[in-house]
Amino acid sequence: MAQQATQADDRLITDKEVAHLLGASRSWPWKLARDGKFPKPIQLSARCTRWRLSDVKEWMADPQGWRDKH
Repeated sequence: MAQQATQADDRLITDKEVAHLLGASRSWPWKLARDGKFPKPIQLSARCTRWRLSDVKEWMADPQGWRDKH
């Protein structure tokens, strides 16, 4: 069961999904990532970028601690 949760956390999500999780606009995570205050997205192709759900959840659990670690 724990491995299933891990696999679900490793899925890639869109900026729209990130914004929904954070309760923010779609541009906000992009700005934070550019400033080094949020996980950087993964570029899959020229026009396809996604975030790893586990990275977003880690940031949500402790934004300040995440910044200090990264």
